Amino acid sequence: MRFLFALLSAVPFSAFAADIPVETRVSEVTMHPDSVAILRTAAVDVPAGQNRLVLLGIPNNIVFESLRVSVEGVERLGLIYREEFVPPRDYTSPQVKAAEEAVRTVELKIQEVRDQAERARLAAAASETSIGFLRNLGKNEGLAQVAPDTLRDIARMIGQEALVAGQAAQAAEVDAREIERQLEALEEELEHAKAALHAVSLEDQERLYLALDTNASEASTAQVALEYLAIGASQWTPIYDINLVTEGTPQINIKRDAMVVQSTGENWQDVTLHLSTIEPIGQTESEWLTTNKLSARDPEQRRKLSSADLSSGNYGSLAEPAIEPPVIVEETQSAWNIAATGPGVSYTYSRPVSVASGADLLRLELDSLTFDAEITATATPRLDETAYRIATVTNTSNEEVLPSIMAAFYVDDVLVGTEDFDGAVPGQMLELGFGPIDGLRLKRDVLNRSQGDTGLITRSNQRVEQVEIEVENFTDQKWALRLTDRVPYSEQEDLVIDWTAAPAPSEENVDNRRGILAWDVDMKAGAKQMIRLNTSISWPEGMELR
Repeated sequence: MRFLFALLSAVPFSAFAADIPVETRVSEVTMHPDSVAILRTAAVDVPAGQNRLVLLGIPNNIVFESLRVSVEGVERLGLIYREEFVPPRDYTSPQVKAAEEAVRTVELKIQEVRDQAERARLAAAASETSIGFLRNLGKNEGLAQVAPDTLRDIARMIGQEALVAGQAAQAAEVDAREIERQLEALEEELEHAKAALHAVSLEDQERLYLALDTNASEASTAQVALEYLAIGASQWTPIYDINLVTEGTPQINIKRDAMVVQSTGENWQDVTLHLSTIEPIGQTESEWLTTNKLSARDPEQRRKLSSADLSSGNYGSLAEPAIEPPVIVEETQSAWNIAATGPGVSYTYSRPVSVASGADLLRLELDSLTFDAEITATATPRLDETAYRIATVTNTSNEEVLPSIMAAFYVDDVLVGTEDFDGAVPGQMLELGFGPIDGLRLKRDVLNRSQGDTGLITRSNQRVEQVEIEVENFTDQKWALRLTDRVPYSEQEDLVIDWTAAPAPSEENVDNRRGILAWDVDMKAGAKQMIRLNTSISWPEGMELR
């Protein structure tokens, strides 16, 4: 046990009138990226005097430093916290009780059927005993002295009775087998009942002992509330359906959902759910940056000093100069960092939510955002054979659209792909891809490549390359197309790179990337665009080009 916590507990144990069990329930949950804040509440009637309220149902995976307990209606005297020697939990939820009762009911039915089959086989066993008696009766030596007519009557009687007994035994066995046929359906029903029990009995049995010492001047109702954090016990992530509407004024519609899963060891039943990006367990201030002291030395002088020290046996002077460690001031603070680095983003679901521990993967609808969009096309003939549809939008809302690894992209409600979504803060511009445009075909041919030796390393001193790029629009609409290609670049004066392009590119060194060229072309329906790109590279004789 980490420690026993008692706050203002000055009243001796014998002064308390009674221990009153209080079954708290989860009423509100705030899910963070790395933790979950849980609020449990309960109302309990207490008599006048001093009472100990034993708060039941609290899992043992909470962050103790985050525990806050409040009570209204009575005077709070102290709080007792215990991790070890905890009384066994005797609470069972109504759902689990119902599932357990269903299992017991089916098990009783199975036992009843087996008893019926056993009773039927008892009748068969009795008939078999009668048959055995009749067989032994026919072997009785005293029958040798009986008159023939009497012997005939006895034999007839034995045969008739044996027949009746045999028929009774057979009928009893048939009845037993018929009764046992019910077991097949009951065994299947039992499997379903056990599966239903397993599906609802997901909560951990290990709980904490938390007792609240109180004093009431008169009989009253105490309102108890507990707040605490549990680390790594839940996760939520945004999920997006991003639809590009092309008719009329192009728009982007972002339908926002949230995927929720939790493994706190207790089921959440009809709770108020908040989803937050704040990280209470995370970093609350910037890291301490240490100083970086450098020194410059004459290497020749250092070699002379080293030789002299080695010859004289003085090794101490070879050590690096002492650098005083930086002074680091550590501030004492709670492990539960209440202050966050920013306000974050928080969502509150409008209806009560139920999530089973370690089982349910719940997808909740949040809302939708709509932005005007500009649709263009991008093409990289060096890598692709088709152009791709791009929508440029600006987040004109007053809230951040969070990043997500689960985003589906649609064009006019037709799924075109799935991809990560980087998110956008208010006012940020985004370029979103919505799949290939099959009617915008690309072709890139190297018409002439002249160089010295072949292979990755060229040993001649010149290389010439002529490239022809062709774009053809087979669609029935006009496209604003941005096409990109590249030419090599050099930072050496004696490595000379010349290039020409027809038509000339609209932009060079796109996004500050050396050698990246871009052409902005309006591609009308049925149009074709040709681009020629010539590159010449020369370097001094005897040098290698890499």
